[in-house]
Formats: sequence, C-alpha cells, structure tokens
Amino acid sequence: MIVRDAMHECTLTIDPHKSLADAVVAMETLEVKRLPVLLGSRLVGLLTDGDVIRHLPALHEGLTPWQFALRAGKAKVGEAMCPTVLTTAPDTLLDEAIHTMIARRVGGLPVLDEDGLLVGMLTLTDVLRVASRAPRNIWGAVREHMTHEAISVDAFVPASEAAAKLKVTRLRVLPVTENGQLVGVIHGRDVSAAIGRAAAAHGDTVMSDQFFLQGVTARDLMRPPSGVVLASVPMRDAIMRMLEADVHGLPVVSDGGHLLGVVTVSDVLKTLLGAPATGHVLQPPVA
Repeated sequence: MIVRDAMHECTLTIDPHKSLADAVVAMETLEVKRLPVLLGSRLVGLLTDGDVIRHLPALHEGLTPWQFALRAGKAKVGEAMCPTVLTTAPDTLLDEAIHTMIARRVGGLPVLDEDGLLVGMLTLTDVLRVASRAPRNIWGAVREHMTHEAISVDAFVPASEAAAKLKVTRLRVLPVTENGQLVGVIHGRDVSAAIGRAAAAHGDTVMSDQFFLQGVTARDLMRPPSGVVLASVPMRDAIMRMLEADVHGLPVVSDGGHLLGVVTVSDVLKTLLGAPATGHVLQPPVA
C-alpha cells in the first residue's frame, strides 16, 4: 500500500495570521486535532490541539470573559504552530510513512504532491482505518498482539508518577487500579492536555510533569474503564473500538475481569509492518 491509499483529503487548513480562537472553532467543527498552516498555497507549519492549549490563556487566571476573549483573539496561529513539519508524498510506501511516524514520534504527516502542494493528511486514525480493512487472516485474537506486561498505577498516586510510567514504558494507555480492581484508564493525550493547560499559565519548565501535576492524582486524570476488551476477542474488534472511542489504546482483561495488559495502536503498527507479535512495547508516536 502507498500513502494515497490511507490518507484523507485535507479539507481544512488555516492561515498563520488567524487567531487561536479561529483554530479552536475549526478543530471543533470538523473534530480534528491538527491543522496544516498555509501561507497562500505553501505549507509553513502544523498546528495541533496541544499547541493551542499551551498558548491560550488559562481559565484559572481569573480573567473575565471579555479579557479571555481579548487575549485568545490576540494569540495568532503563527505564534503557536510548529514551523518545522515532517511530510510525506502520496506515492510513498505506507510502511515507510509509518516508520517515519514511529521514529520521529509524530501522530500525523501532511501529504505534499510533487509541486509541494498539500493534498491530504496521514494520521494514526487513518492507519487504524486501514488496519480495520486489512485481510482477516493477518489478525487473530487480542492476546496474540497485545502488550502482555500488565503495567498499571494506583488511583491515589501522584499524577506525575502516572505520567512518568507512560513516558518510560512508551504505552499509549495506562490502567488505573484501586485495591487490585480496574477503576479507570489514563491516556497519554490526557496527561499532555493537563500539562499543556498548566503550562499556558506558568510557561515551560524543565520538570514540567512534576511541577504542573503537583497536587493532582491519577484518579483526577483517569477516564472510566468503559473501553476494556477481553483477550479472547478478535483483534479487528479491538481496532474498531479504538476508532469508535477515538483512543489509541485499551486495557485487556480476562473473562474474570483480571487485568492482563493493554492493546495499543503500536501493536497494530507492528502487525501491519510485519513484525512478530511478541507482546513487547514498540516505541509509539505521540498524539
């Protein structure tokens, strides 16, 4: 397969002189997490939801609605975007593009034609959609592809500890337990969003996880464990659940509800790239 087979057409872009408020409206309207930034027809940057969060004023600053709207309107896309953008081409082998996303830890690549014009985007969600259409014989049960190390965190530990576990293990999702029972999950994007909101008010710091998550517990960041899957279900079903929930990882439990591990988009990528299903953690891209 080539990139053209998996990418989606890029129907929405934004000008670097637009405000971040305009970017928020655009992202929410089309339910996207990143916007290519074009100056005329030339790609000059990429704006993600994390970039927006880090540059918008924080609600806890005590601003009036008027003050918030004023500051949000003054913040420009060009100030928040990443000006150095990795790209790919429509005729690039999909395997190569996936390898780029893994190696450079990015969740999306703008697709440029031979004239340097933007023709689409390739994201992790696009890769999951491709996986859901892959021949059934490449998939088995979740247990054959999952990451078997049942790494979890207690609900009442500091959120910075949960963030550290996600970073060290390079997992996309971290199960949260209380007295041995699964009570929730923390996704990497939730940690990034929490840090981004705090950084908007305080500015960057070297020890960002510990500083910005001070006083926050894992329970404060977790989501309900509604997206668990059984180890015995078909892997294709797990992929479809990730797509439906717009997440990149799910906790895996036994028939008795015992936590066995997690299945993530990285496990999907391994199979698509022809790697053996070893249950070891593959370094995943960021959201």
